[in-house]
Amino acid sequence: MRAMIALWNTLFYEPLYNALVWLIDVAPGHSLFLAVVMLTLVVRLIISPLSYRALRTQIKTKAIAPRVKAIKDTVKDKQEQARQTFALYKEEGVNPFSSFLLILVQFPIIIALYWVFRDGGVEINPDLLYSFIDFPELISRVTLGIDLGTKSYLLAFLAGFTQYLHLSRSASFRQTGPTDGASDQEKAMAMVGRSMRYTMPIMITIFAYIIGGAVALYWVTSNLFMLAQEAYLQRKLQPHTTQEKTSVA
Repeated sequence: MRAMIALWNTLFYEPLYNALVWLIDVAPGHSLFLAVVMLTLVVRLIISPLSYRALRTQIKTKAIAPRVKAIKDTVKDKQEQARQTFALYKEEGVNPFSSFLLILVQFPIIIALYWVFRDGGVEINPDLLYSFIDFPELISRVTLGIDLGTKSYLLAFLAGFTQYLHLSRSASFRQTGPTDGASDQEKAMAMVGRSMRYTMPIMITIFAYIIGGAVALYWVTSNLFMLAQEAYLQRKLQPHTTQEKTSVA
């Protein structure tokens, strides 16, 4: 366990921690606000190809959903259903597990970024700095009247609100409701998905307020980036989706 933690610190936590400190040092007015926004955007841009592939999978899966339903309606044997469904996925180049795998790849990066803002937003630990990273002489934690060193009602609310917008928009890329003839398991999963759209933003709002302004700003920035990214990718992938629907019809 200690070896895994040490590896995580070396590969993810310490590089991001040093990047935040460097951005604080070079940001206008040594603004922690700007440093948090910039580092969040840089990390999101780096992992955006993974997000693109996951979103592309969601859109293609939704496009072939009528054909999957047709298989379930016409083939009663469960094993044969599974065989034909996976054959369809293979034919259309859809990996139903790719989104989950991509989330696993992104997870340690996002968690490290969260801990960096939690730890580096208030006090900087010089023991974690690389030799070529200067210790900032000044850290400006107040921007636009918002003190990132304390709790912020405004940022906590915005974190929850933007999380709701993101979840609502993401739901439009996939089948969120049970179709006719859906199994009890599919209906239960659809119900869980709908409830998470409302409960998760509330949880994020509470956590963002308790943990502090720097982490709340990270959530707001990350959610806004993903909203913009998904809007762009949806327009980019729309011709492909339209073609898929036409071929199904």
